[in-house]
Amino acid sequence: MEKNVKTNFFSLGNGIRVAIVPIEGLKSVTVEVFFKIGSKYEYKNEFGMSHFLEHMAFKGTTKRPTASVINKEIDSKGAGYNAGTGHEMTSYYITTTRENIPWAVDMLSDMLFNSTFDYKEVKKERGVIIEEIRMYQDNPMMRLSGEMTNFLYGESKIGCWDIAGKVSDIEGVDRKRVVDFRNKFINPDEIVIVLAGNVGLDSFDEVKKCFGIFENKKSEKLPHVEVVLGERRNMVINKEVEQGHFAMAVPAISWSDKRKYAFELLDIIISGNSSSRLYQKIREDKALAYYVFSIGETFKETGFWGVQSGVKIEKMDEAINIVRSELREIGDNLKEEELIRAKDYYIGKTKLRMDRSEYWSKYVGQKILLENSNQGLEEELECYRKTNLKELVELAKEIFIDKEIRLISIKNN
Repeated sequence: MEKNVKTNFFSLGNGIRVAIVPIEGLKSVTVEVFFKIGSKYEYKNEFGMSHFLEHMAFKGTTKRPTASVINKEIDSKGAGYNAGTGHEMTSYYITTTRENIPWAVDMLSDMLFNSTFDYKEVKKERGVIIEEIRMYQDNPMMRLSGEMTNFLYGESKIGCWDIAGKVSDIEGVDRKRVVDFRNKFINPDEIVIVLAGNVGLDSFDEVKKCFGIFENKKSEKLPHVEVVLGERRNMVINKEVEQGHFAMAVPAISWSDKRKYAFELLDIIISGNSSSRLYQKIREDKALAYYVFSIGETFKETGFWGVQSGVKIEKMDEAINIVRSELREIGDNLKEEELIRAKDYYIGKTKLRMDRSEYWSKYVGQKILLENSNQGLEEELECYRKTNLKELVELAKEIFIDKEIRLISIKNN
């Protein structure tokens, strides 16, 4: 399929970048809008605002005055939709059919640029987001990755490392704060629109009509963020739980590091699938846990990698020691056959994802927005194919250093 995929790049007069990716064989098309706005760029009095702004996009516009109107209209098309906020990016998408492209483009532009931010809706959504935060706090399995991010980088002067913020951050949010934050960061130069799937180049005219008139003279440049790595190595969260949970992590590499291909393959070998070393040792061999999986974050400046698991409380030390031992030793015992399996796994999974228009829109949009890159998917897969065992060994020995390991555990008092 990749040989039939060509990404076509355009720019609107206001600075918004557009990519159209026609893909043979797909019935669906995804229209996705990416903003370079996220929790990494939030000051202390703004924590959680990127995420809050994402929620408010679905709450009503001048043309579609309520969330109910928006939801009914989307459902009447049988369309899929969602949005997501990260540390460096927020995106909104609609997946539909080719004949509905003009509607999807209009719907997204309306929600993103014409939201009314009704004060009653802000107040209601404040309660919804607070419950979302509490949901994560009550679920150790969902909580640990975010806890690790904050544990590592929470001392940075700029940046909210809990994407949704804390309850105390959200309790005081009002309409003015939402609108001010929106006006501060919605910058046309930092917006990318992707249409991927069953789409033709003629759809650019629709994008130009709906998005080409947007301007925001109040927007500011994103702040320069210095990501500070904390010195603490261990943290225990005391909570009444039936099962203990832990996350063990090490500082790793950024998404801009050319060694990211080697590191992705290393991750697969360690704990990235059901045949990985730690899944086999902790779940299959020792039957200590139901789940074992990788966690991590990559930013422009840095990143971390880790593994998370839930085990019997009395067996936590045993499981933790297995992980620690594996990280210490992997640089000395990696095998070529493991690398071959990891490559086959990654490439196979990617080819399956290529049947989904959402995958293409996300891949292309993220590349353009964050990396300012037009690297094709086949070119990226070739980087994985060319990665050799020596690169993995050197990376493992550099990163998996015992003194750099961080550990968070959740267990009873």
